Amino acid sequence: MTYNLKNALLNITNHKVYSLSVVATLSIVLAALITVLTLAYIMLLKPLPYPEQMRLVKAEYAQIDQTGALNTRAFNYPALIDLYKNHRLFEQAALVYYGEQRLDDVAGLPIVNTSFVTPQWFEMFAIKLHLGRGFTQTEALDSFNPVAVISYRTWQNDFASKENIIGQTLSVGAQQFKIIGVAAANFKSPALIKTGQVTDVWLPWDYNLTSAEAKPFWWNRYSRSHFVAKLPSDVSIEQASKRLSQYVDDVWQQHITTEAFFAGWHIELELNTLQTVILKETPQNIYWLILAVTGLVIIACVNISNVFIVRTAARKHTLALSAALGATRFTLFKQFWLEIALLIGLASIIGLALAAIFLATLSDFAMAILPRANELSIKAVSFLITLVSGLILTTLFAFLCTRIVNYQQLISSLKSAGKGTTVQVGKRVWQGLVAFQVAVACTLLFINFLVFSVNKSNIDEAFTLPLEQLTSLKVNVASHVAADRDKANQLLEQVANELALLPEVRQVSRSSSPINDNLITWSLVEVASNQNVLPYGKSVDEQYFSLLKQPVLQGRGFTNEDTKSNANVIIINDVLAEKLSNDGNALGMHLSFDITSGRENDLVIIGIVKTMLIPWKTSLEPKAYLTRAGYNSFIIEFKNAQHLTKNTLNTLLQSIDSGLSVHQLAPLNAQRDTALFRQYVVSATTLMIIAATIALTSIGLIGIMRYSVLLRRAEIGIHLCVGAKPLALFLLVFKQNGSVIVTGIILSIALLLALQQPLQLIADGVPQIMQLGMLFMTLLFVISLGALACYLPLSAQLKRPAIYGVQGLQQ
Repeated sequence: MTYNLKNALLNITNHKVYSLSVVATLSIVLAALITVLTLAYIMLLKPLPYPEQMRLVKAEYAQIDQTGALNTRAFNYPALIDLYKNHRLFEQAALVYYGEQRLDDVAGLPIVNTSFVTPQWFEMFAIKLHLGRGFTQTEALDSFNPVAVISYRTWQNDFASKENIIGQTLSVGAQQFKIIGVAAANFKSPALIKTGQVTDVWLPWDYNLTSAEAKPFWWNRYSRSHFVAKLPSDVSIEQASKRLSQYVDDVWQQHITTEAFFAGWHIELELNTLQTVILKETPQNIYWLILAVTGLVIIACVNISNVFIVRTAARKHTLALSAALGATRFTLFKQFWLEIALLIGLASIIGLALAAIFLATLSDFAMAILPRANELSIKAVSFLITLVSGLILTTLFAFLCTRIVNYQQLISSLKSAGKGTTVQVGKRVWQGLVAFQVAVACTLLFINFLVFSVNKSNIDEAFTLPLEQLTSLKVNVASHVAADRDKANQLLEQVANELALLPEVRQVSRSSSPINDNLITWSLVEVASNQNVLPYGKSVDEQYFSLLKQPVLQGRGFTNEDTKSNANVIIINDVLAEKLSNDGNALGMHLSFDITSGRENDLVIIGIVKTMLIPWKTSLEPKAYLTRAGYNSFIIEFKNAQHLTKNTLNTLLQSIDSGLSVHQLAPLNAQRDTALFRQYVVSATTLMIIAATIALTSIGLIGIMRYSVLLRRAEIGIHLCVGAKPLALFLLVFKQNGSVIVTGIILSIALLLALQQPLQLIADGVPQIMQLGMLFMTLLFVISLGALACYLPLSAQLKRPAIYGVQGLQQ
């Protein structure tokens, strides 16, 4: 064993180019494989860090209209409370309301993520405490006990890690709360509504931000309120959903009997496991990554196989001597295995180190798009993946090196002193390698070209938005100010006026940014036809459309008088106009939220605007716009690339009223880039996969074709001696290999046809003619690559005297 090990080390060190090519290729591919499979384990297989996580579910209050179509998934407040009090099924149930609020007594007036929860939340998610305690029955529903638990990060950043923090007060939205606990540093908040979501402060549910006016309404919807529960062990999700759907529908029907709009509607309570809610569409993306990295591993294995083939051919005399002295095929296998194991072991160590770097980068970089990104690191499973992959690859390559050798020929080669013989690879072996590599390369290239094309199209469309010089400002309004709606509106109007007077500002709109809109559908009725329409609704002022250069196609925009008087007029986009009228001319039509409220409350369509393409939105959505005062969002247009800092704006707001502060300040360009972050990452990933596929395929094909030309060097030499032209020789070589390339292309087309259904989900919106063109260009590229792989080894043969080939001399 020691002798074999020393011999293997000697072979590796004496052939540095061979060793370096194997280690370099495999270390990069193994790094990608370890990274993706570790990512897949954490996202798809690793349990969530909560007790009995498979029994935790999130309830969705699905409103189904009279046509059977889903209208929205969002609870109304009284239905949420009723389900919490009367479900009589779950082992535990908890409520959570997500908000963003100002810490009034902390320097800089930071905005933190608040979660208003019932006490069961702490038990259900096993929130460990660094200091103090969590919520108990003293903070149960309707107890109104003003206490707070803060996160470890908030304790460090905003309270300087004070050990005596327990018992001190915290002012949130002008309400005083006594701090009773600090969460442990390693607690990970469940991201129920958006990836990367964290909680900075937990407050009792009683203080949630739902307005007193909204709490009684059974027809309203609130996307910030959520219901999480633990199923009994003997009840399935389907059984629980069916039982509770009947209950919540009965209760809802009792309270909307006077609402004609909801005639024929019903409620379904959908239950989803917590893992499904947190992962969202991530599993599909992970599967595509696994498919892509598997393709790269296959191509790399074909390339390395070619390197081992050439290396095996070069060792014919040593192998022949071993065979003549009685070495069995298994003995040769052990020799190959040990040498390859050393190479792959070194590649595995490098690959593991690279994977650790990749995972650490993803953990910091991809929090916004990867669920559980903060858990990404080298795990025990990563070492297991490395070990298993290394053993499989080592055994595979050793088996290949053993099988390509003609054992009897090895013995006869020694008897003939090696004259006229060499270790040759069977024709089927190298043809199979070429066909397989071409099939995988074509499939990978087409899929990634398709993904890149879709993402680039979305990015290009997003950059047509005229966002230069525009900045979004959201003002935090303390609860004691917001309680007096008229006063709050007057203060915000004063903010708009004073902002407009600043020398850096060109104009101001009291409207929210179109990029970060979290719009809900408005349930409207077209009065004349009694047709239900469900556009996304937004309130804007008279400056909005001109500020965003959104053209009015028909009619007019809002005026200052419309805004001040809250006029019953409405503007729609051209997508909604086409739904209301075949010719898109919907001017003068009447829409109503409640058709029974009288015609004096109808909303008259006064304008139709061109639809704005929003980043990350995959389709053009019907939208409707009202002009209403009283909102705390602004869009500021600056002059000549000027800007205002958060501190300057906070000084301005505090001079108007101490209850006002900057909640969020962000250029619309930056918001667009944030919204496109997923597309940027996907585009970069697909480009890297395309580049790696092309590089690995080129290396592999050239290596295999080089071996093919090497075997035919005598034939090529004879052709040269009788005056054959280089083109004729190229066609001779390409004809033999072209059929194999075509076989690979046919295999690729068959594979793509098998994947047609999932591919159409990726290519949503891409015309079939473009997809066919993309496929044609992919196949043409691979054929050209194959032709180049045939030419390069042949060109080296053509540069040497023909007699070299006839005599069978090595190049």
